[in-house]
Amino acid sequence: MAQSDTRRGNAKTSGATLEKKKPGRRTSKGRMRLRVILLLLIIIILLPLLLVYFITESQNSLIYSEVSRMPSRPVALVFGAGLNRDGTPSWMLADRIDAGIALYKNGKVQKLMMTGDGIENNEVNAMSLYAQQRGVPVSAIIKDSGGLRTYDSCWRALNKFQIHSAILVTQGYHLPRALYLCNSLGINSVGLKAGLERYPGQDSYNSREFLAILGSWIDINIFKPTPEASR
Repeated sequence: MAQSDTRRGNAKTSGATLEKKKPGRRTSKGRMRLRVILLLLIIIILLPLLLVYFITESQNSLIYSEVSRMPSRPVALVFGAGLNRDGTPSWMLADRIDAGIALYKNGKVQKLMMTGDGIENNEVNAMSLYAQQRGVPVSAIIKDSGGLRTYDSCWRALNKFQIHSAILVTQGYHLPRALYLCNSLGINSVGLKAGLERYPGQDSYNSREFLAILGSWIDINIFKPTPEASR
């Protein structure tokens, strides 16, 4: 009887030990899953930040602030930026056109390519008229009404207008993306920083630009879309 009781006691003790070990194993697996999830979250957060940082930093050496220091190119691409209600260029767009006009008048380019939305709001016509009123002849202006977004403008400049070398004219926050797109597509490009460092609502522009830079990387490396080239 004593031996039987001892065996039963040992069995109970062994069972209790097993029961204690099981929760420990589950806890260990749970911690491992949590670590994997945290690692994935860190990667998901850091990867976009690293991509945007790389794209921005890799284009900085191609950005100029002074017309006099710019290397010459055949064409300046002036990117659209919207119109006022009366159909005149917005403040931001006027600054871009003024910078393009300065390039032309200083002999840095022979042509200005106005690229924007010429379908709904006739943006490129307003851009062209603004430049003509300030002394740029019609013969020196190229109009691209299919530049609905920056990727489209760069793609069409190369594939529709056969532009292989250019100065890109836009604000500083937008230049890294424009340069990345044009250079990646095959246009040897440098950029002229137009206008101000900050405009009303600049924080909103910067936030949207972060997402737009990610989108540009996806366009160049994954989707590689072909915009309409016949307009």
